[in-house]
Amino acid sequence: MRKITLKPTENQNFILLGGDFSTTLEVALRLESEGDFEGACDTRYKAFQQIVEVLPEDEGVELDFSHPNTRAAIEIIYGSAVDNFLAGDVELSAAQLELLLECDSEDHIEATPQLALCYIALEEWECLEDILPDLGDKSAFKPLVEAMAEFVRTGNVSSEKLTALRRHRHLCEELCATEHKANEAYLKDISSERPTQQALAREIYLRCEPLFLKYEGFLTAVK
Repeated sequence: MRKITLKPTENQNFILLGGDFSTTLEVALRLESEGDFEGACDTRYKAFQQIVEVLPEDEGVELDFSHPNTRAAIEIIYGSAVDNFLAGDVELSAAQLELLLECDSEDHIEATPQLALCYIALEEWECLEDILPDLGDKSAFKPLVEAMAEFVRTGNVSSEKLTALRRHRHLCEELCATEHKANEAYLKDISSERPTQQALAREIYLRCEPLFLKYEGFLTAVK
């Protein structure tokens, strides 16, 4: 891998040169499609470490999402954060996502919802409150996050939170389903230009599954 450098642009942001992160991302995705999830995670994490080495420690830098190699690096950071969340290293995942949002303030890759899940798992309620407005009022993710946070804090889900969640029919159907397979049909659907509402609901479920397992009474409370 060529030496990675951080180069300023005339748009007051930075691009990453070297590293060929687009190829690295493709390798990780290929390994994942072949069932080598450990290899995919390792590939993403090693690339993440190389990216961090060139970022200044004392100040944040805005990365140029329009630059292909830099965009691939952003996607790698996000992918590695998801890997660590699913593996149970929530503190590392949160740190990666916080770093990512410092480097991509417009959140092109929508890292904020994943960070919200980390804050619930870490029970960092003030941090969660700070980012809740960024989840979007129309998203099915926000009422689910708010319901989970309330359950973790109180052991119950209020009728107000349930009503907000039930406005999102496809997500509620997924929460009540007995199976949530990431099969070939789902993968083809979710990777398409226009994924169905059912596939989007399953994606949310799968992203939240570690929390459903950790707080096992939550799904029963919302059904």
